[in-house]
Amino acid sequence: MNALAPTPAVHQITTADGTVLLDADRGRFYGLNPTGSAIWQALSGGHSVEQITRDLAARYTARPEQIRADVDTLVAQLRDRGLLHTRG
Repeated sequence: MNALAPTPAVHQITTADGTVLLDADRGRFYGLNPTGSAIWQALSGGHSVEQITRDLAARYTARPEQIRADVDTLVAQLRDRGLLHTRG
């Protein structure tokens, strides 16, 4: 699978409370909680969904299958909103 990356028009600011994304092309803001923020940061850093799932499973007590499903859901939402695209 090709790596996922933020689309060029997306700007972000991250705080202890999470991340706010601005889609400059559409003029829309999106908020991510701290876990969503960690996923976004990892995707931005070129990490695969598999690596993100492993990292989150090591950090939290949830089942890896549930973590993977949650990561997949967030990735799908980010792609549907045009915030994330496939690199390469």
